[in-house]
Amino acid sequence: MKLMRTATLLAALAAAPALAQGQTPAGATAIPSGHLRAEALIDRDVYSTDNVEVGEVQDLIIDPAGGRVTMVVIEVESRLGLAQKYVAVPLERLRLSEAERRVALDMASAEVRSLPALGY
Repeated sequence: MKLMRTATLLAALAAAPALAQGQTPAGATAIPSGHLRAEALIDRDVYSTDNVEVGEVQDLIIDPAGGRVTMVVIEVESRLGLAQKYVAVPLERLRLSEAERRVALDMASAEVRSLPALGY
């Protein structure tokens, strides 16, 4: 359900700048090259720079003023694979691999685990 809300919000925010300018958005027939659906990012495994799986992408935080994703919520897992806490990291710190179902985070695992918990 949370995924549906995120996808709906992303779609609405993407259309908002065009509608605000009085323009009618053209009907899209395909996802533009280089763009990524939110659904493709949610639940991907997140790996640190020391190649440790630290958790999964849980959600996306959107700046409504700019209509862009600014932060990514990661469910940080304990060493046993159980949810430990949620943290938010800037989107720019992630590198996506289309070939693999993983996300590389530009942080060491200890740094990720030391981030403050997000009130989520």
